[in-house]
Amino acid sequence: MFCCTGCMNVYAILVECGLAASGMDLRETDLFKRSLELGLISQRPAAPRLQAIPANAPAQDLMLHLSGLWCSSCAWLIEHALGRLRGVLSVEVLFASDLVKVRYSPQYLPPEKIRERIAEVGYGVAEWDPSRDRADAGERRDHLLRLGVAAFLWINVMMLNVAIYVGYFEKIPASVSRYVPYILMALATPAVFYSAAPILRLAGRGARMGVVRMESLLALGILAAWGYSVVQTLSGGNHLYFDTACAIVTLVLVGKWTERSAKEKTSHSIALLHRMMPRKARILDGGHERFVSIDAVRAGDEIVVKAGERIPVDGVVLAGESHVDESVITGESAPVGKTHGSAVRGGSVSIDGVLRIQATSVGSESTLAQVLRTVERALLSRTGVERAVDRASRVFVPVVIGLALLTFLGWRYGASAATSEALMRGIAVLVIACPCALGIATPLAVTAAIGAASKRGILVGESKVLETVARVDVMALDKTGTVTEGCFSVLHGNPQHVPLLASVEALSEHPLGKAIVKHAGQICADFEPAADVEVRKGLGISGSVGARRVFIGSRRMVTSVHTDLLEEGQQWESKGATVAYYGWDGDVKGVIAFGDRVRAGAAELIGTLRRRGVRVLLISGDSARTTRHVAGLIESATGPMRGAPEVEIRAGPLPDEKAATVAQLQREGLVVCMAGDGINDAPALAQADLGIAMGSGTD
Repeated sequence: MFCCTGCMNVYAILVECGLAASGMDLRETDLFKRSLELGLISQRPAAPRLQAIPANAPAQDLMLHLSGLWCSSCAWLIEHALGRLRGVLSVEVLFASDLVKVRYSPQYLPPEKIRERIAEVGYGVAEWDPSRDRADAGERRDHLLRLGVAAFLWINVMMLNVAIYVGYFEKIPASVSRYVPYILMALATPAVFYSAAPILRLAGRGARMGVVRMESLLALGILAAWGYSVVQTLSGGNHLYFDTACAIVTLVLVGKWTERSAKEKTSHSIALLHRMMPRKARILDGGHERFVSIDAVRAGDEIVVKAGERIPVDGVVLAGESHVDESVITGESAPVGKTHGSAVRGGSVSIDGVLRIQATSVGSESTLAQVLRTVERALLSRTGVERAVDRASRVFVPVVIGLALLTFLGWRYGASAATSEALMRGIAVLVIACPCALGIATPLAVTAAIGAASKRGILVGESKVLETVARVDVMALDKTGTVTEGCFSVLHGNPQHVPLLASVEALSEHPLGKAIVKHAGQICADFEPAADVEVRKGLGISGSVGARRVFIGSRRMVTSVHTDLLEEGQQWESKGATVAYYGWDGDVKGVIAFGDRVRAGAAELIGTLRRRGVRVLLISGDSARTTRHVAGLIESATGPMRGAPEVEIRAGPLPDEKAATVAQLQREGLVVCMAGDGINDAPALAQADLGIAMGSGTD
């Protein structure tokens, strides 16, 4: 009834503590019901079998490590077998790293049944442990030994076969040369029944279950070539194909070794992310520090992180200063200084100071957990090509077996060929038609592409984007922080007003807000964070500083601007600057201008897109003048392009208007890719066929 002995003992302790009233039906107690929800009890005993699982039934995820996967049809078989179990809600097999993720209801299905079903269909299964290097090393050694034996025997069989082909044994007495086929048989037999044992074993299990799989083709080809050669040897014939059997075994094992290497790289990447997720946190409780499980930390708790320790949660620094290594999250190797009010991300490392942090996002909501889910989702998801290959492979195997049989019958009875010739032609169909190259290469190619992208700082959310990106018609680019660096500096602003603006922007992560805070520090202005800060997406920000309600934002945020201030703002915009208006208590008091630079490589990328006929759309909340100025810089950097579409601009849209622009392009039948870096870009990123969120994004 219990999923493990530990859960049973915990349950017994709780009962002894009086949490279940004596004399009651155990299954009617709150303790029993709560234990069911938590998964301590895997299945309600003697419960009636329901026809359907309620939508609100408790659910858990189970990650298991598989062994014995040979091709994508193995993944399909496991998904099909588990999907028929009552209590399984979803199954995803990650062929590229030998993992299966099962979402199930412990109230209706104990986890051991899942493992038993996987074992029944012929695969090894174990709890997935990121540190299972020792077990993997054993499997690698076994595979390498089988490969080494097969390769050694194949080389020797080929040497003897070549000698036979060129007539080296013609001058040797027949009493001696007649033993050569027996030597070949002795060499080939271990390659077939030892080195190819995993292939034969899986094919046999599939046959017992009535399932035709890719190993069936390989096994038939190997056994047919070996069996025919044995018959020839025993009957005194000289048409031997022991070299064919050994070649198939060796080449398949070489391919599996290459595949294993790719799988291990993928598994290592996921395991590395899991290892980076802290398991404990040092919380501050009543002035005392104590360690607790990371699962016990809640938003609002105060965490203490000392030098050299990994930050366990996302949060805001309440006290202390330190340089933090955020490379695991951002990819940037340079440490980032953190002080009061700075945001920190779980998984990063405090290098040289002590920080007191207030937790804001914990557990599955932390940045590192979201990155991990994104990686797992990308690797578990399948592209349209992969799904098509899986479907084709399931049909292809029985078709090939049928064709091989027809080939044999056609040559034997239709063309009146000798049995040996007809048999060899049938075997040839089996050997060359195995779709393993397609079934294995497709998911591995996708995995390799995701891995190559990650090395270049690109985190692929779902594998299907690899297909979508090739069909993009329109590239929509947010200007600030995407096309430009987003590293603003204040070019113009009243020094007396800057401290007020810095108070409002003190906790902001927006590039303009950071520029104001940095500028205030340079002019030695003291300021405290404002109260009641309100962010208006795509417009600006406001907050209370003393008795004043200070605001700063774009032209669209303010209702009216004095003519002199409006002309001043337009003058700065004509120079390519980004302009914001600020004031307090409803009156606009001044203009502040910011400078930014086009990101290195942006002009080259946009030029490449234009040459390929992709429409480039530059979207910005800035004015049309500033946006057009940046577009002009890009076009001048790329030079004249005859026939290439010009860079289009959309200036001043709100977040929902950006999404509406993308939707309008989609209604025209265009495939749209949107790249942005801020929360104001989120609606457009979600609307687009392909969304690219910049890693250095503001939100």
